[in-house]
Amino acid sequence: MTPTLRPVRRITIHCPIRPETLRAVAGGDAAALAADEGVAPILTLIESSTEFGNFGQYRGVCEIGLGLEAFTPQANARPTLGVSGERAVSVTATVKTYVAATCDSDRLATLLGEIAARHPWEVPVIEVDDVHLFGR
Repeated sequence: MTPTLRPVRRITIHCPIRPETLRAVAGGDAAALAADEGVAPILTLIESSTEFGNFGQYRGVCEIGLGLEAFTPQANARPTLGVSGERAVSVTATVKTYVAATCDSDRLATLLGEIAARHPWEVPVIEVDDVHLFGR
């Protein structure tokens, strides 16, 4: 079988999670993510979508990484975590999913708006990249 490369748009969403969720996942309880209010709405959206993570035979495909995110809220910010002027560190899940490269800009804006509406941060960190996925 000849390998192929399929153009897609990768969407990466950085979501806060509770420290106890991180501990549970690190201990092998991946289901703990489904109960975390910071990431669960995003995961539910991806899981129920026909557009996010559509790999044909698989739907709702996403990758979830765990880590930390640091930031300093400015005076006019309304942070979910931390206080203005002080460095804060958030336990974070990074969720990567994909949409078709043929998704037009209006539809992509709608999909990104659906993510942002479920995201708890004042300024959600949502990245969009054009990439190619390996296929066989």
